[in-house]
Amino acid sequence: MASPPPPPPPIDTSQIPKGRVSITPNLLSKQQVKALLDDAKHLHRKGVFVPGGLRRRKNTDAHPKQNNDISADDMKTTTDATTRICDICGIFDDAEAAGPSDARDDLLDLMGDLRELLQIDLGVRLSESMELQYLRYPGGDGSSKKKKSGFYGRHFDSSPEDESTCRRKVSLLLYLNDETWDVKKDGGVLRAYLPRQEQLQQESKSVKKRKRNSDGLVEEGGSTQDITPKGGTLVLFDSASVEHEVLPTYRERWAVVGWFLGEDISTVEGRKNHRLEGQKRSSQPSHHSGEDQQRRRKKKKRRRRGDEGR
Repeated sequence: MASPPPPPPPIDTSQIPKGRVSITPNLLSKQQVKALLDDAKHLHRKGVFVPGGLRRRKNTDAHPKQNNDISADDMKTTTDATTRICDICGIFDDAEAAGPSDARDDLLDLMGDLRELLQIDLGVRLSESMELQYLRYPGGDGSSKKKKSGFYGRHFDSSPEDESTCRRKVSLLLYLNDETWDVKKDGGVLRAYLPRQEQLQQESKSVKKRKRNSDGLVEEGGSTQDITPKGGTLVLFDSASVEHEVLPTYRERWAVVGWFLGEDISTVEGRKNHRLEGQKRSSQPSHHSGEDQQRRRKKKKRRRRGDEGR
């Protein structure tokens, strides 16, 4: 009898409020990584992917501003190939329209669990809606015009001054590459930059060091974090605080990318009012148990496949 798979490792979210990156290797098993990768490649073959855009500062020559000095006017969105080369597929729209997937259903369950964890650990309220995409970077040799390397220019995922009512709060990446990824020949490192204030402190100390640990994390001069995109690794960081980029890829690079959104204040107020009304009508409000939530998830999966009632 085969032994059950080991439980997933714990997710340390303590780095997120510090403007650093939370890294959890092997959150997904090899089987889970393969299932998602097969689904993403199937959608890519069907032509569901589209070129990805880029949100970045208008004046890229200037030194990065401190987080509280960045305004929405400083940001622009572009699909210029000089700033980003990759393809994306929306999981909630384009992928769903192309057909159902057990791997995607399991991914959505994981996103629900992550949302609950982040709300508790970070003390924030996150919307039940989120942005979620498959992400593919092409592999190129860096010199051939016919086979360009993928990359993603230095940028923030969100501006602290974003006026939208439901802006990006926490960014996530789930890598779908295999364990043989070698940053020296395959490239594709995710490079995250520490907050400007911390960079200045490190530079003033003239710290010169380079180290690599088992998670694939490299720290250079104390001012950056380099993450190797090995399959099953989960990456989380504050969308407005962490400036980052993807270095050129010389091998096809796959990931799930997403953003948990800060909840719309009008939605929060509406829910409060709804709860107050419910308390007036009943002194014993109902609560769903874990078993109830599991049944609802299974029912939702059957509905997606058209199996309801069978």
